[in-house]
Amino acid sequence: MRKEDIQTKIDVIFDNIEKLSSLKTKTFDDFISDFRNIDSALHRMQTSIQALLDIGSYIIASLGLKTPNTNAEIIEILNEAGYISKDNIETYMKMSQFRNRIVHLYNHIDTKTLYEIMVNELGDIKDFYKDLLKIIEEHKE
Repeated sequence: MRKEDIQTKIDVIFDNIEKLSSLKTKTFDDFISDFRNIDSALHRMQTSIQALLDIGSYIIASLGLKTPNTNAEIIEILNEAGYISKDNIETYMKMSQFRNRIVHLYNHIDTKTLYEIMVNELGDIKDFYKDLLKIIEEHKE
């Protein structure tokens, strides 16, 4: 595996984290006062999580593991193969589920929940990224 193969995904994640970090400095009232804040947060959360899942798919394909049928299976397969600890699987599954809510239930996303996730759980994206990058580093070509 080569980090260069997924560099565009990494760039998306880091750009999104930077932008989300600036949004999370706003108070809740300031955050919801401008629809662009909400739209930006939703988009950046969705694309960050999707980029992580895409990197997970790349790893699975590169290692010749079972082909996932869903985003949740990406996490399950990496866990079953011993690459993601059981301590993190629940968090990563919730991330995948939240991405699905943004994509499929976009008109039912509670802004308070979105804000709280952005303020309190942004580090989970970084943790998932670090776990995935570690796998790539361990299996360099």
